[in-house]
Amino acid sequence: MEKKFTQMIKWLNGEVDYRKELAQKIKYIIMAGDLVDGIGIYPNQEKELTMPDIYKQYAVLFNFISMIPDYIHVFVLAGNHDAVQSTEPQPKLTKELIGDFKMENVHLVTNPSYITLNGIKVLAYHGTSLDSVIQAIPGCSYAKPEMAMVEILKRRHLSPIYGGNKVLPTRRDSLVIDEIPDILHMGHVHKNGDINYHGTLVLNSGTWQ
Repeated sequence: MEKKFTQMIKWLNGEVDYRKELAQKIKYIIMAGDLVDGIGIYPNQEKELTMPDIYKQYAVLFNFISMIPDYIHVFVLAGNHDAVQSTEPQPKLTKELIGDFKMENVHLVTNPSYITLNGIKVLAYHGTSLDSVIQAIPGCSYAKPEMAMVEILKRRHLSPIYGGNKVLPTRRDSLVIDEIPDILHMGHVHKNGDINYHGTLVLNSGTWQ
């Protein structure tokens, strides 16, 4: 969806007349992974890739990000397709991947991350555990990812099913939802969805793929 994504960036820059006043109010963007398609993520993926070079994939990503107005703060976290460890929590993108890219308004963060924006507490997580939750809990589906996200929020853990996805064994469990967020933001399932659950905005931002 490169053309539509480019159109969105033009909109952010005030180059599109549609709801221009709204574009001018946007101050933050959170990219909750996957940031790129990756290489070798699933069998025969190379046959579907338009760019079979992971470094070029990231170069294209950061070229797009550099077009976003510099007054907008952009928070970037990895997903299961990114070239960092797949075990969660995932670290920030490495210097090897980002190269010489550096912008004051672009912040590389871990997956998951609590991000406070003007007093609004956002819990951003790519959402790999949605697969196991959707398969295990009746009423959950890929068509309505927000319902699976509510089930995750109820359980106060971002990966509530033991063995459902790879979790790093550490002394402190970084996937525990120990602070109730104002916004719970995920991606992963390529489908938009939102619902309000006891004052928390549960939001899946879908994908540009």
